[in-house]
Amino acid sequence: MAYVLPDKPLPETEHPGNLFVAAGEILFVVQPAADEAGRRVYLDIEFGYVYGTCREVMMPIEIGAVVHRSGEDSVRYVGEQFRYDIDVEIWKKVTDECGKTVGVATTVANMGRGEYGMPYDHSYRIPGDGVPAAKTTAKKAFADLRLFMDSIVSSGDAPAIVVFAADMEKRAFRAADFSLDGCVLVDLQREIRRRFQMKQVLSLDRLARLIDFSADDSTVASTHFRYPVPREYRHLLAAHRGMGDAVRTFLLAREFQENLPHLEERIRTLTETCESEEGGCRNGSAGNATDGTAGT
Repeated sequence: MAYVLPDKPLPETEHPGNLFVAAGEILFVVQPAADEAGRRVYLDIEFGYVYGTCREVMMPIEIGAVVHRSGEDSVRYVGEQFRYDIDVEIWKKVTDECGKTVGVATTVANMGRGEYGMPYDHSYRIPGDGVPAAKTTAKKAFADLRLFMDSIVSSGDAPAIVVFAADMEKRAFRAADFSLDGCVLVDLQREIRRRFQMKQVLSLDRLARLIDFSADDSTVASTHFRYPVPREYRHLLAAHRGMGDAVRTFLLAREFQENLPHLEERIRTLTETCESEEGGCRNGSAGNATDGTAGT
């Protein structure tokens, strides 16, 4: 497995008791006081169902994290791919221009062999004793995930962990037997929905467009922020990759915490447009594959 960098212990911040926080507290959670050297981990895990198991066996296939120290506005990138020679289904939601899910696109990948975009046959079933073997492989991948998370949340240091749509991450942490004790787990998608009182959540794809997200050979940027990216991570910044979605979540949170009126204006405009007609967007739209792998 690759892309694991050693972690360094950082100063301890607060020790909140609840797993989630109220919407009104999100700005404090994502951005601590200016005199604190707070650490926030912006995280994305990509998953896949083992092909042919009728969605019975799921495993993590990739993870990306952006570690941000707010006191000095420094970032560090940490990622890992769980490379096992097993075929997995990659499920991606298809959304309209309002961020509403209208379908799912599915392909097959094998991380161990580096094979992606293979055709998916819904009638295929794994032969013989394939399901027990798949469960064994998935268990190994979740053990890898726990090691990764333990390296991020070092002893005595409990940062806020910020994700976009937390259901799959919570399931993964339970399967990996990783404890969130002392941490705050923030679902940024849910908090944005609460803050702007939206009827539907918006996809990360749509919100990334609203903050003018971009990635080039050396930097990632949004409307008001720009950060350099080390060479070894630049090929992992595509949407729907662990690192790519972690970076998009990070910059979205930065815009949410620092430039709320600007983001609110853009979201309100989108919401008004999409709700002006009962069926969806004013002009209608073709679906676009969006964030969320198997089961999200």
